[in-house]
Amino acid sequence: MLFTKTLLKKMLQAALSAVESQWAMLNQLDGATGDGDHGTAIVAAMKAATAAVQKEGTLKVTLETIGWDVMSNTSGSTSALMGSFFIGMSQAVSGEELNGVQTVAVFESGLENIRTSTRANIGDKTLMDALLPAIEAMRALKESSPTLADLFTSAAEAAQKGADSTKDLVAKYGRAKNLGERSRGTLDAGAISTALIYRAYAETASHE
Repeated sequence: MLFTKTLLKKMLQAALSAVESQWAMLNQLDGATGDGDHGTAIVAAMKAATAAVQKEGTLKVTLETIGWDVMSNTSGSTSALMGSFFIGMSQAVSGEELNGVQTVAVFESGLENIRTSTRANIGDKTLMDALLPAIEAMRALKESSPTLADLFTSAAEAAQKGADSTKDLVAKYGRAKNLGERSRGTLDAGAISTALIYRAYAETASHE
């Protein structure tokens, strides 16, 4: 199995379904430390992504279109960061059918681009607590000619572990930062939604 536009469509649809099913929980988590709208925001961003992936274009063009459409059709940090990630992904695409190693490079490029938009790192109680471990897990398999199922399963496990760790962290970014120690004891909504998305990616890749 190769990473193609067809697979991307299925992955994004599964991710949308995953966050839609948990949007109320995500809003509740965000309400403990922020505006209480992360579930609504991530669903809007994924809807923009699933609409954009249906447009004509190569895999490279499609990923760039997704990025810009996510940022144009939704507002806030969620759409800005997600859009930046997809645009970054597009910059490493070299064809229409990518093997495991090439797919890792695409996701690494997404991470590199998102880092231009945020200084948050592991331990800061943000989505990066799930995203960084996910991409690192993919990178760790790069030398072993991994299958896409192996890549995304490893990424999903790492993302979930990272997301779970945010319960014991103190927020250092966003509105939650103002709470200081009071932000400890709750999961970060962005990290949890990231884990949901990568679990959906993994389930899709595993069933292809």
